[in-house]
Amino acid sequence: MSKFERYKTKVETYIYPHKHCKNCGEMIAEAFSFCTECYKKTKEKKKSKRFKRKKKIQEKKNIPKDNQK
Repeated sequence: MSKFERYKTKVETYIYPHKHCKNCGEMIAEAFSFCTECYKKTKEKKKSKRFKRKKKIQEKKNIPKDNQK
């Protein structure tokens, strides 16, 4: 084997460009960051966090001010 043959690529299979899901590692298209299942889960989590935050803000607004002197 000559020093030039060593660097030639002899791989005939083509791996198309892709990414892996950040949560589960499933192979997905390059345009996405998450697979469909993980995307739905993260969307539900964000929705519940927003609801909790809004609920806390509303509770703070509804506190009666009679306790203050």
